[in-house]
Amino acid sequence: MRMPAIPALGFISMSFVRNTGALLATRRQLKAFATEQGLLLTKVYVEEPGPPGAAFDLLEALLESEGQPLVVPTLHHLAVLGPPARIRDHLRHCTHEVLIATKPAERTC
Repeated sequence: MRMPAIPALGFISMSFVRNTGALLATRRQLKAFATEQGLLLTKVYVEEPGPPGAAFDLLEALLESEGQPLVVPTLHHLAVLGPPARIRDHLRHCTHEVLIATKPAERTC
């Protein structure tokens, strides 16, 4: 019997995405990764260039949830909120697991 998927949120910063086509591909990547992890991506927040807006909406949604996981393409996407590793650690401390959908490239030498 399959366990029901756990709801999760996603976040993409357009500072690291080239265009609409890349945004759509990144959304698909987040959704596929979340599904592999047993998560259901219920909403993906997209931060446009300029003053943060979606990032604060995301934080509000996380605060209202009870430990809801967050899926990001790479840790860099959290930079709009501050130092990415520090933001990840803070979210983890607040019981929100941060999952990175993009596997790092392997070193060839």
